[in-house]
Amino acid sequence: MGLKADMVLVNGKIITVDRQDSVVEAVAIKDGKFIAIGKTEEIRKLSGEKTNIIDLDGKTAMPGIIDSHTHPSSISFKFMEIDCRAPPIRSISEILDKVKAKAEEVGSDKWVRGVAFNDSKLVEKRHITRWELDSVAPDNPVFIVSDTGHQSLANSRALELAGVSKDTPDPPGGEIERDEGGIPTGLLYENASGLVRKHIPEYTVEELKEGYKKTVEQFASWGVTSTHNASGRMNGIRAYKQLLDDGIRKVRMSLMVSVNRNSPGDVLDGLALGGIESGFGDDWLKVMSMKIMGDGSGAGGTCCVYEPQNRGPRGLGLWMTEPEEVNRLTLKAHNAGLRVSIHSIGDRGVDMALDAIEKAQKQNPKPDMRHRIEHNSLCTPKQLKRIKELGASPSSSIGYMYGLGDQYTENFGPDRSRWLHPHKTMKEMGIIAGGNSDCPVTYYSPFVQMYTAVTRKTSSGQVVGPEEAISVKDAIRVYTWNGAYQGKDEDKLGSIELGKLADIIVLDRDILTIDPEDLLNIQVLKTIVDGKIVYES
Repeated sequence: MGLKADMVLVNGKIITVDRQDSVVEAVAIKDGKFIAIGKTEEIRKLSGEKTNIIDLDGKTAMPGIIDSHTHPSSISFKFMEIDCRAPPIRSISEILDKVKAKAEEVGSDKWVRGVAFNDSKLVEKRHITRWELDSVAPDNPVFIVSDTGHQSLANSRALELAGVSKDTPDPPGGEIERDEGGIPTGLLYENASGLVRKHIPEYTVEELKEGYKKTVEQFASWGVTSTHNASGRMNGIRAYKQLLDDGIRKVRMSLMVSVNRNSPGDVLDGLALGGIESGFGDDWLKVMSMKIMGDGSGAGGTCCVYEPQNRGPRGLGLWMTEPEEVNRLTLKAHNAGLRVSIHSIGDRGVDMALDAIEKAQKQNPKPDMRHRIEHNSLCTPKQLKRIKELGASPSSSIGYMYGLGDQYTENFGPDRSRWLHPHKTMKEMGIIAGGNSDCPVTYYSPFVQMYTAVTRKTSSGQVVGPEEAISVKDAIRVYTWNGAYQGKDEDKLGSIELGKLADIIVLDRDILTIDPEDLLNIQVLKTIVDGKIVYES
């Protein structure tokens, strides 16, 4: 009777993202891999009594989305903390009402935690002060992290527990905002947040596991079948491994294991001593790289640049990890066979990361390491030339441009904004860049991210760097094959080709022919991972 498929998808418009950008009618899947690709009449011959036949009825399908930089643990927090994201939040009073309600719910002395505030999206256009937080939660320590994760708000009780006072010096790589009298206002930039954060109890593995269940459900509904976890740490890694062991297998995860939590280098030392190199693991969970925080935030005005910024402290930026330490960590990881993923948003920050990669390669040349530049936001021709020469791999946060594009444009000004996430130039130069949301920094589907790559429009309609707009086909490739390349998975993921893992999504409209404005409205009808349906609308 011959080989029979486990699943076939027929009568569709299937975008393969192969080298020829082929579009086919049908595919067959067996044992979690694509075994045939072609015309409906040919693929139907591979179906048997037990084959799941999916008639696409003309619908468009494409490879599963690979979001190359997310923070799944932080997404999980969203389900346990006060969600301050705007919209729907509109004002400071709404956030204060939520803080008050949470304080009453948890009781006195318990931490009240919140996520995703954004001062520029509130009607007041300012940060909340410690005293305002005190007015609604005087008996609770309160700590609220911004949507970018690079600023936080703390009330008086939280500052007292952390020992932060008028006399507390700014920590390296951080800044405590103070009023005219030198009193901390409650706003903490970058590493200053750590002064308070280290006093907050960690979430348990069980708590994170419950949050992860909701996180992978959200990813599956967006069509995200693989992600690169940019903050891999102990409890989060354990929680996800346990979820997989429980049979909840909806999203493949590659880990950027953080080196600068508590004592920088400790995790790197352990992996190096254990002989763990990049790629250790399996198709569901593996070590990809070591995550190093370089500079700060573009929206918050703390990334490292050559000319002053227009938001936040309005200076040249803050090093979250000093360049000398980045150099040391990069060389150690490189020698151990571990790739690095260096957070780099400003042009000076990107140069610092490239300096570290260049020094490591000169001391110990290793071809095709694909060390990564995370975010790669303000990237001028100078940095692009170096990226090409060094074979570095940019994970571009083009997803920022919809939700945070207005802040970025304000911060950098029109001349520099022309070089924000320069996807067209990177493509022309042969630089393979992935695309990402940095979720939960931004929290919307990959098709919203593709929209901004194609139109260069922010959520307010402002056009930023139109010279860098790319086609819809190129945007799809950024979020599929390019993402696979970044994870060194291009032999098994990122396109619909024979022998590759069967990750495929079905859309509610034809992404190749709709008006680009309609990219914002695309919905995923079905998500298939490893040849199994993990989401249906």
